[in-house]
Amino acid sequence: MTHTLHRRGEEKSLKEDYIMLVMPAQGFNMEGSEEKLRKVFEIISHYKVVNFGNARNGNSHRTTLDRLIKADNRIAHAVFQDRENLLGCLRELKEKDLGISVVISGLYGSVVQCCQSLGLKPHTVEHSLGTRGAVEKLPRAGVMEIITMCGHAMVSPNLVESLVEEVRANKRTVEEASLELSRLCDCGIFNPPRAAKLMGKLL
Repeated sequence: MTHTLHRRGEEKSLKEDYIMLVMPAQGFNMEGSEEKLRKVFEIISHYKVVNFGNARNGNSHRTTLDRLIKADNRIAHAVFQDRENLLGCLRELKEKDLGISVVISGLYGSVVQCCQSLGLKPHTVEHSLGTRGAVEKLPRAGVMEIITMCGHAMVSPNLVESLVEEVRANKRTVEEASLELSRLCDCGIFNPPRAAKLMGKLL
């Protein structure tokens, strides 16, 4: 199970949201993995990403890819807005063959097509089955689309609603508001451009 799995939204919106998670396995290949993860961040730096990072060293609002390339990392995240940059990054990771697990979250058909075009066969496929129980207590659907882009629930639905009101009052732009939300997601898996579009819909 991965914290990048449970994003919600319409197909058109999710076609602009691909999350890469790269990490070693405890007790299997964790020892000595720091150097490999530095190489992962170096590869990521060759492509256009809208967010990146990890909880230990921060997201794109608190650090840079250059710093992550030099840091000790136990996990790497990157968010892509398009398949072309994702494909390029996956191709380079395949060529380097670092021996570390790579998880891609996104629309099932799109992710499978990416893998097939590179001659990769997914080891495991996981599906998010939605939320069960007292769903009437959840925030409204448009807000859920935004807050589920942070898998550790660091983005508050109340803050989303408050920022929407600030945008409506011309105190901020949707881009400024989306960056404010993105800063809260320590791992760097939040997609600010997608959030800006979703906030525009909430208006």
